[in-house]
Amino acid sequence: MAIVIRCECGKEFETGDENAGRRGRCPACQRVVIVPQANNPYAAPEFAPAYELGPPQTSGKAIASFILGLCSFVLCLVTGIPAVILGILGLGDINNSKKNLSGKWMAISGIVMGSLGAVLIVPAVLIALLLPAVQAAREAARRAMCVNNLKQIGLAMMNYESTYGCFPPAAVYDPDGKPLLSWRVLLLPYLEQNALYTRYHLDEPWDSPNNKPLGGTTLSVFQCPSEPELGTGTKYQVFVDPRAMFTGKPAGVTIRLVTDGTSNTFLVVEAANPVPWSKPEDLEIAPLNDLTLGVGSRHPGGFNALMVDGSVHFIKSSPTNPVSSRVLQGLATRNGAEIVNVP
Repeated sequence: MAIVIRCECGKEFETGDENAGRRGRCPACQRVVIVPQANNPYAAPEFAPAYELGPPQTSGKAIASFILGLCSFVLCLVTGIPAVILGILGLGDINNSKKNLSGKWMAISGIVMGSLGAVLIVPAVLIALLLPAVQAAREAARRAMCVNNLKQIGLAMMNYESTYGCFPPAAVYDPDGKPLLSWRVLLLPYLEQNALYTRYHLDEPWDSPNNKPLGGTTLSVFQCPSEPELGTGTKYQVFVDPRAMFTGKPAGVTIRLVTDGTSNTFLVVEAANPVPWSKPEDLEIAPLNDLTLGVGSRHPGGFNALMVDGSVHFIKSSPTNPVSSRVLQGLATRNGAEIVNVP
């Protein structure tokens, strides 16, 4: 004989009379009920205490919401929104279970963490979109400062030429022709560094006991802002060659010797490798072991070059598309009669 049971939630279900007096759960709300006796099948069932059959089970939706909420801090929208949805559904199940389901705190935590994770995607996307633009703007500013440094050096070169009738030599030489100090030392009076210049012993090498400490002075005009770790080193160098603006001899080159044109001849360039700014060490044109002639910079896509006429050009060059060595050699020489345009 079947016994009909009506639960408080309104659900009716049947069970066999052999279950009379036993405890069971409502299939709808999981409420624990005691099956009435078979001789009174329609009697109202007795409801057992909530924990009569053991502690309530934790809602699976609440657990899933909590786990997805934790993951949302890394995966943002991918797990954040599902965590919120499952948390809401889990809370509904828990509230309707008459204390037979637990995990309310997990569901709430999943909703909160999922919401935060989903919100984090907005600034994350903005940062991802803006970061390249910010980096490009910073590099553009650094490149502009590098151009300004070269223009200051160019103006100092012109003032030196106006004073002595020629450009400075590549170095200060001793009577035997040995280079002692770089051309950069000779430009100090024209770069507002006359006090430093007067302390130099021009008849001693750059690393002598007197001169070496002076070379330890950091001068921003000799430093590209894209090379912050150089310290007292510099990448602003010249080509030293009988055909270049710096011949390697004590006498400087005059403007009338620049027959290739002042706008098509390098005066100072950015070199790939730094040297101490007071050391008489620069670039060579020959032999052409290095097809790039040693030029280069950290500026994306090329390097800056100061021309004899005082203009500064950005020479486009990259590892995958380097500037032609023929073009570089043509620009590095002052009297080669090459037909070369600044790239």
